[in-house]
Amino acid sequence: MPKLISATYHPNIEVAEFICEDGRHLLRSGGTLPWRINNPGDLTARMVDGVPAPRKAKGYVGFATTRSGRTFLIFPDEDAGREELKANLKRLHGDRTIPEAIPVYAPKKENDTEKYARDLLKTSGIPASRKIGECSDAELEKIVNSIAEIEGYHANAETRKETWVAVSRINATDGSQPLPDAEIILQRGGKEETVKSDATGRFPPVIHPADRSAVHVKVAEPKSKKAVVVGTIEGDVGRDFNLLAKFRRWKGVAGSEKVNSSTVGQRKPMSYVVQPGDSLWKIATLYRTSVAGIKEASGLDRDRIYPGEVLLITGSGKAKPDGRSSNPPSLAAKPPPVSAPASPGAPPKRVRVSAPAPPPVSSGIRSSDSERSKEGTGRVLALINPMPGRAPWMPIAIAEAKLRRGETEVTLQDKINYHVEVDDSIKSMIGRNNAWCAAFVNWCLMQANYPIENANYPGRKVAKARAHGFYEVDGPREKSEKATKKIRNPLFVELERPIYGAIAMVTSPAGSGQHVGFVYAKSGSNGLILLGGNQGSQINFSYFNIAPVAPYVTKNKKGEIVKHKGSSNYLKYLVPIAYCEQAKRDLLNPGIEERSASEINKEMGIEADKSSAANATPNFR
Repeated sequence: MPKLISATYHPNIEVAEFICEDGRHLLRSGGTLPWRINNPGDLTARMVDGVPAPRKAKGYVGFATTRSGRTFLIFPDEDAGREELKANLKRLHGDRTIPEAIPVYAPKKENDTEKYARDLLKTSGIPASRKIGECSDAELEKIVNSIAEIEGYHANAETRKETWVAVSRINATDGSQPLPDAEIILQRGGKEETVKSDATGRFPPVIHPADRSAVHVKVAEPKSKKAVVVGTIEGDVGRDFNLLAKFRRWKGVAGSEKVNSSTVGQRKPMSYVVQPGDSLWKIATLYRTSVAGIKEASGLDRDRIYPGEVLLITGSGKAKPDGRSSNPPSLAAKPPPVSAPASPGAPPKRVRVSAPAPPPVSSGIRSSDSERSKEGTGRVLALINPMPGRAPWMPIAIAEAKLRRGETEVTLQDKINYHVEVDDSIKSMIGRNNAWCAAFVNWCLMQANYPIENANYPGRKVAKARAHGFYEVDGPREKSEKATKKIRNPLFVELERPIYGAIAMVTSPAGSGQHVGFVYAKSGSNGLILLGGNQGSQINFSYFNIAPVAPYVTKNKKGEIVKHKGSSNYLKYLVPIAYCEQAKRDLLNPGIEERSASEINKEMGIEADKSSAANATPNFR
């Protein structure tokens, strides 16, 4: 069977959706929940601040939150689910007998624990006095078989259904925040179905019909209440769509080649975030346009493109005398203005820079001074564009780096102060005691709608200013405790190796974070290029060693010996917990290309300090 690399669950239609490594989707319906999610033991996920965060569980590929609000682990197949059930029994109940373990494993509030224990002892044949950890492998298999039977894994087999399909998703958003309880109408043939978005703005998956017919997406006009078609979903490949609305007035759909127009020259402009491994030719082929057309619309004077850049896709290669595309820009292509103060303590002065604006950012990006209504909706409105695939904070960081063009903190903070923007209690970006690398990373995550602050934690604001705050924070303190304890930051998970867009923390030999930036590229066998703030007092691309480097010597062009101190620092890698599932897929293809820091800075118009182009010298914090 093809390898399933991620999964999600749709409780409203009771369907488990698995994504295969080749891009296909497997839908499992019918049967029972344990069967649909390959979880014979009905194992639930450990929750931290309302977010699933299994600490020791292995082999799962997603989470299933049911209508009752419980969150279970999803496994790629039955064997993976059985292996984790065995590990769970040994790890948590090895010192208990079956009668002792069941009240903990299957609590009374959800189960008849006495009956559960009796049935398990009877079907497994394990003596009531034997501890689970003392059972042989064969006996443990019997326990697992019995638990699967009791939990209903094998029930309702006649209703089970597995279907390989292409699936598209639609997300309702106002351009910055998801819109729950939004309604659309899906028309398949002569039948129509009204569906609502959930709390995260996501509609149920749209399954492409087996006969390859189109699914038309409709919304009701506010005044006439008449349903009008805003787009079409079809083809053999599933896609993600954002359905953008102004004051709940739906504007339109885009994202498949058939939406709005199948004629290249008539297609309205849309933004595209370059992914690792992309080329202009590949993108032009995908969107039925030309390399010249993309370069012209995006203002590119080079053939090489870089991950995280945002290109403007039109269909026209004809230019006006001023060199711009002949197609009118969509509102989604409007570059973000300079951010406004995020707190009352911010400097009132805001100056718009005269430097060339960066390419259009994706529709999910919102600048903090966009005009917005009291209800949180705003004027930023556009067509639906394909959602950026990997590390959605990276286009924001890159656009900001291009916008600032290597400007140093001395003048930069008069235009934007990242400390003030993220409200970390520091008022100035200037000086070694005011290092702003962590504030810049948090600002980018915040703009991409990822949480950056642990509410009600001691020092929650100060943690946002510290590089080490991505790894450890002061945990909640009980009244009986005299001092706070350091705990892992529950908003982020650590990765064993780097991936494109990961948060890289420069760590001292003692384990303390000293600097932080985003993984962008690799440079040689022991170096990574990080995109970060406060790198030579700038936002730029800089080289960092992956692991400690012992002192060494080299010879210069004159043949003279040059001594190098080396470095005792090393890198840790983290991602937002909400990005965890995508990170698992990214680890299969990390997307880190070989690049030169000086080359990237030059191509992106960043006037980087020469010292930071090769080896960054940030103010550590």
